[in-house]
Amino acid sequence: MFSLRVLPLLLAVGLAAGCKSNSQPAAYKGEGRLLADGPAREVVTAPGGGAVAWLADPQLASDKGVNTSNQVYVGKVRMAPTSGGPAITLGDGVATLPGTFFFSPDGGKLGALTAWSFPKQHGTLVVADVARGESRKVADEVSFFAFSPDGRQLGYVADRKLSVELAAGGAPVAIAPNASTFEFSPDGKSLLVRRRAIGGGGELLLVDLAKPDQAQALADDVADYRWAEDGKRLAFTARNDKGGTDLYVVEPGSKPAKVGEGVPTFRFSPDGRHLAFIGDVTIQKQFGDLYVLPAGVAKPVKIGTTVTDFTFAPTSKRIGWLDKYSPQSRGGNLSWAELSEKPEAREVAKNVPSFVWSHGGDALAFAARQTTPVFSIDLDLYRIGKDEKPVRVGRGVFGYSFSGKDDRLFFRTECTRNARSCDLHAVSVEKPSEPARKIATGIFTYEPDPHDESMLMITYARTDADALDVAAVPADGSAGPKTLDRMVAHGTRFVGGEGDQIAYAVLDQKRLGVYVAEPPAFEKPVAAQQK
Repeated sequence: MFSLRVLPLLLAVGLAAGCKSNSQPAAYKGEGRLLADGPAREVVTAPGGGAVAWLADPQLASDKGVNTSNQVYVGKVRMAPTSGGPAITLGDGVATLPGTFFFSPDGGKLGALTAWSFPKQHGTLVVADVARGESRKVADEVSFFAFSPDGRQLGYVADRKLSVELAAGGAPVAIAPNASTFEFSPDGKSLLVRRRAIGGGGELLLVDLAKPDQAQALADDVADYRWAEDGKRLAFTARNDKGGTDLYVVEPGSKPAKVGEGVPTFRFSPDGRHLAFIGDVTIQKQFGDLYVLPAGVAKPVKIGTTVTDFTFAPTSKRIGWLDKYSPQSRGGNLSWAELSEKPEAREVAKNVPSFVWSHGGDALAFAARQTTPVFSIDLDLYRIGKDEKPVRVGRGVFGYSFSGKDDRLFFRTECTRNARSCDLHAVSVEKPSEPARKIATGIFTYEPDPHDESMLMITYARTDADALDVAAVPADGSAGPKTLDRMVAHGTRFVGGEGDQIAYAVLDQKRLGVYVAEPPAFEKPVAAQQK
């Protein structure tokens, strides 16, 4: 028989159960500090870390035409100090296309092409001052703009006319009509200007900004052009009557000199002293040969055959390339040479699809394609002057890089979901035969912090949305990853400067906005704490 004395107890239990079932879990809160709320994408950070900019209220472009990606967004460009403070809006109608909004190299200014017209390929140029938090309209119908390397000057092509003015504002100086693109010299004192093919004939001009009315015409029908990093030489390709392009070099005070024929690709070494290019390409010969032209030498030296890719070591002491490239296997023979007047090719390995130099230029890491007993892309390390043959350091690898001090080689392996989920490992460059250390599990991307590379920013690709979770982990693997936020847009950024702050946009509808997260405090393993 039911007892009335039990009724109060049952009621209490029922009320407790009802409260528990109706209670809501606490809303997720990431580690970041809100910089500005609202929908956002395309976060960019100023060199030096003074400000963050982003595309606010982004919408997929509707009138972009047929040749533009389906993932192009249009919205308002906004900017705010990294330390916090009111955000300013530069303008609406900015498209996420290359060269539409970016900071000056010194981090002091932000430029944006607002009211972008896809059919006409131009917009209104607006420039903001980071320190003052103010913006100004520069010109309408701007199709291209760039800051000088020191950030003090601003060049832009408006209504097909090139002008240059102080980035802080001032009277513009007319440089050239019918302009298409241009590039400042490394010292900011000169310009290379390519005029439009229609109306300008694709002419390349060399302009001394101290004498803008005395431009020197270098060539017509120019395809590509660039300055040497030291500013002492420049090179360009011009179309020939065989359907290809020839390479020319301009030494100080000299006229252009042709140094190669059939040249689709060329670049200077980081110190500007050497020029390398792929030449001899014709309709019948799809892949060209690799040549090197040291500074002060009249004739280039051929060092490779059937080459598609080459890279200078960051120190400019050496050059590496894939020789005898095979389109069937999509690989070549990894080779390298000392940069001298008579470089000598040295082969490292065969059937290599990709490679990278260490920062000091003394080691090569490269992918090695294996076909037996099962197909695999493995990772090998070759240390110049130390290894007689490469050392295998990883198997099934998708992506790799050296640490800034060249003491570690990072790589992604054990990948699933089309390489969107991989384990991150690191191996000692000094002791490559020792087992690699696992840094994190199931990551999508990784990036060392620009300050001292003691920390890695890692992301995880979510399975429920086209979004990421962002985390940080010590670069030496001394502690596990720490999640900073969830449901963030692609394009997480280190802020730069002295700290290791990370900027990102959150896509969660309840927390939309741009955030900045401080570097987390990592917990050391128990064993390490007891020492």
